[in-house]
Amino acid sequence: MSTSDRHFNEDELRRKIREELERKHKERTRSRSEKEPLDQARPLAQPQAESYFIENYIRRLLQEEVYGAHPEFVKCENHLQQVKWLTPLEMENEFEFFPVEPGFWQRLRDKWFGKNATADIPDTPEINTMMQHLREEFEEDAQKRIALYKEHLLKAKEAVHDELERKIFEEEQDRFYSKLKGYHKYKNHIGETAWMTREEFENQDEFIDPVYSPREKAIRSLLYIGGLSIVTALLYWGFQTFKKDVPKGYLRVDTGGVKASLYIDNELAIGFSPGEPYVVEEGEHRVRLIASGYEAQPDSHLVIISPMDTLNIAFILKPVSGNRGFVHINARQKEAEIYVDGTFSGVLGDTPWLQLRPGDHTITLKLDNYQPSPAFHTFSLKEGDTIDVRFAMRPGRGTSGAKISASSFGLIDVSSNVPGARIFLNGRPTGFQTDYVLQKIPFGRHVVRVELENYKTYPKEQVVVINQDNRRGAVEFTLSATLRPVVIDVQPPGAPLFLDGKELSKGRFAGKLPLGRHTVSFGDMPGYYTPPPQTITVTDELENEFKFSYGVRLNVHVSPTGTRDDFNSLRVIPGYITKGIEFNRSTSNGPDVIDMPGGLGKAWHMGFAFQYRNPPGSDALAIYFYVPSPMTITRDIKLKLWLYSTKESYPLVIGGKARYRVILNNSIVRDHFTVKNTLDKAGELRYETVTLSKYIKPGQNKLIISTADDNTVFWNLWKAALQ
Repeated sequence: MSTSDRHFNEDELRRKIREELERKHKERTRSRSEKEPLDQARPLAQPQAESYFIENYIRRLLQEEVYGAHPEFVKCENHLQQVKWLTPLEMENEFEFFPVEPGFWQRLRDKWFGKNATADIPDTPEINTMMQHLREEFEEDAQKRIALYKEHLLKAKEAVHDELERKIFEEEQDRFYSKLKGYHKYKNHIGETAWMTREEFENQDEFIDPVYSPREKAIRSLLYIGGLSIVTALLYWGFQTFKKDVPKGYLRVDTGGVKASLYIDNELAIGFSPGEPYVVEEGEHRVRLIASGYEAQPDSHLVIISPMDTLNIAFILKPVSGNRGFVHINARQKEAEIYVDGTFSGVLGDTPWLQLRPGDHTITLKLDNYQPSPAFHTFSLKEGDTIDVRFAMRPGRGTSGAKISASSFGLIDVSSNVPGARIFLNGRPTGFQTDYVLQKIPFGRHVVRVELENYKTYPKEQVVVINQDNRRGAVEFTLSATLRPVVIDVQPPGAPLFLDGKELSKGRFAGKLPLGRHTVSFGDMPGYYTPPPQTITVTDELENEFKFSYGVRLNVHVSPTGTRDDFNSLRVIPGYITKGIEFNRSTSNGPDVIDMPGGLGKAWHMGFAFQYRNPPGSDALAIYFYVPSPMTITRDIKLKLWLYSTKESYPLVIGGKARYRVILNNSIVRDHFTVKNTLDKAGELRYETVTLSKYIKPGQNKLIISTADDNTVFWNLWKAALQ
């Protein structure tokens, strides 16, 4: 400890002692002024309070004195600058405390002033006794931990001796069998070797890879290099001959004005600007958007880029709500990918700080040709916590670093009650499916999980430790189906059904769908209103049934100048009614066609037929229209009539009234109704409405519009519509 440190500690100690003395003095003065009895006076502070800070200071000094005297201990600190003395064995399983590396000034101060300078400690029997007990306690603890460390070193030496013995045995074995004719050397998936004849090799399936001598390797290498050179030359010639630019398209991403990083297939999109076209190669890509302090919805888009086309997508970035915790990730390789609970969460150099929900989390880093140490960090995060995690990225096979020994591999047997589930190791797909034995797994801790579409997995993931004593691990998963039988019945039959935006079937669907909420939408059908999208919830019931109906839709227009039905055939027939509701077809005695005033066109002039006969008849029009089946009425079907009174009374009639009747499918809908509008008010906005919903039937319908039997004034029917 330097002189400046000693001076600081002395000042701090003296200041606290003076404060304690002043406090006691004030209490005694107040006690005398109030003349309190001796037995009622407030007690002085306990000795423990006065010595608390002294004990902590002494404890830290003694730890440095005792543990620092043993070379087996290393001084370590965490991000809160708390100190622990650890052996190298203990440091292997410690992820919070890291060795203290003194800076230049600290080393210079230690060199000139030494490390053992301490503040003056009161020389009292109590403090001396306490120091003696603490020193003995720390020394006893140090000896126990040193013994464990030395025992570990002894086992490591024995392992080295066993490894040396194994290598000598292999050398002698190779020297012996290489001289025998018919024997060849083979190895298995974990690097173990065996010499066998051709017959022995064909009758076993463990040792399958041949091991070649240096001479054989040289010959094969020359042949391989020669062949590779020829192939490379041919490929280069072909590439130069048929070279074409990789087709590219453009991707425009809307972030809602929030600055964010774009990742395409887990690669950071360099030069990306929100709302600006970004060049992307043709094909299918997974697109993610990551912004600090925001949650992206959806979490990703699967896009298909077409050459010279611009695809527009959007993310909704919502500010992180609720209480969160913070995680700071430290590693030298800033290009490493971050995975939180198995989900890609950005690149370390772009997002070293993470905001996560409270709870248990697992974080790991992934980088080609590197292995993180430790393999992952698992921790429990609380609201407002800040956790610092560190990774050392060690080169793996295929890098410039040291290669992993073939003897440092094991197996993991992965099985599930439903075969065919995809296997993931440490967050990455392996390309294999259950049941399968993963081979050549490096020693260490590994996280295994499986996925199968439409199935839930229990447990979600499992941790396997592969080491020298346990070369073969086994994990088993239970998969439960998330699909349930579902029946979706829609009327009319043959209507297009869509589930979550994808076409499901034409008409009735009977099959299995995933549990949860889904959106059912519908395609257009002639003669029907298309229902709006509906939300269904598939539950654990044995069968989920849902029924939907299209509403019948009519669009019929009738006038003397022409008729139209948007969906079916339509007929308009003139005629008359002489008695009751019986319609008689006639082109000579039916309503006349005349001109409307104001250039509105033609109209039917309705009054009486057979005006010179007795009894007279009533002018009528019969409209035959078709309604599709099945028929579901979701909106009122209305008849619009553009009727106008001419104020022209029948002969010998004074002050008559214009009245009409409507008959649908032999049912009188309206009778003796007075025409409300006169001819001078004719126009598009002047019409009368009759509701026909309860009288409509599926199939052929017959609608009659005629004068009532008490009508005495001529009126014009400009046009009619069914909607």
